[in-house]
Amino acid sequence: MPSMRIAAIVFRDLEDALKAGGADIVIAVENPSEAISHIENIIREKKADLILVDDKIVARIGKGKLKEIKYKYPVPAIVELETQNRK
Repeated sequence: MPSMRIAAIVFRDLEDALKAGGADIVIAVENPSEAISHIENIIREKKADLILVDDKIVARIGKGKLKEIKYKYPVPAIVELETQNRK
């Protein structure tokens, strides 16, 4: 059985933790537009079965925009990665 490929879109402060946690693709971004571009690229190129998105990024993108992407592309699953408060 093939394993699930997991991608994570995060700010730099979580990059090492997600890599150590076993995510197949970890992309650290500087801003929301860069995050959207990477999410859409992962979807188009079918690089992952699950995309984790840092909740701090979701807050800056806007939940409405993330819902729009999820509606347009129901696969792969896109999940907001809820983190504890951090700087």
